[in-house]
Amino acid sequence: MAHAAQLSILEQNCPIQVEHDRKRRQFTVRLNGCHDRAVLLYEYVGKRIVDLQHTEVPDAYRGRGIAKHLAKAALDFVVEEDLRAHLTCWITVGSTECYIVHEIYNGENAQDQFEYELEQALEAQYKYIVIEPTRIGDETARWITVGNCLHKTAVLAGTACLVTPLALRADYSHYISLPAGVLSMACCTLYGISWQFDPCCKYQVEYDAYKLSRLPLHTLTSSTPVVLVRKDDLHRKRLHNTIALAALVYCVKKIYELYVV
Repeated sequence: MAHAAQLSILEQNCPIQVEHDRKRRQFTVRLNGCHDRAVLLYEYVGKRIVDLQHTEVPDAYRGRGIAKHLAKAALDFVVEEDLRAHLTCWITVGSTECYIVHEIYNGENAQDQFEYELEQALEAQYKYIVIEPTRIGDETARWITVGNCLHKTAVLAGTACLVTPLALRADYSHYISLPAGVLSMACCTLYGISWQFDPCCKYQVEYDAYKLSRLPLHTLTSSTPVVLVRKDDLHRKRLHNTIALAALVYCVKKIYELYVV
């Protein structure tokens, strides 16, 4: 308890100061006098390209905003020196984890490298993924739109299938409910086969200006990057699966009534 109180007093009386050692290529915050320190390392990977490689904060000081100060100092350095930043590891900005796929062309296989970086970021489950290359960003956004369309169509068509018999006369309601039910089941099946196992299904395109302002977008050369945010899709999968299953039960029952009974 005394140690924790001492740390609290130190942090209140001494604002966090980031030191930049250009020779060692690192940003440092000295903690608890000079006994501990937090470090962000970087390397030059091109003439005007800086790779922010590793951030290390002692366990006792995590959650105190130190990584945020290191990241801000590094990004300010990038902007002041008119450099471009490449992230080998994630940078903590507030409480977010962000990976940036930079548009750096190092040969004719640059597009393959962009796709590989994106796949690795998706598999690593970063909270935010910023895609600077225009083509791969647009393709990813369209693919996510396809998944959203399948989900919404399954829900809306299934709902129409179940509600139509309650709103219309029984002798012709099946002309609407049966096709709607088939459409719901088809979209749900297509989603399950081609989409739900894709790591993109866990992400949506972020449009919230406040959340975007917390990301290091000012280090990019592109003015229109695509920003993905990771979201839990469990509830929406349960929703369209439940509705599609209910629509399937109704369709089977209605077809039995129409053609068997």
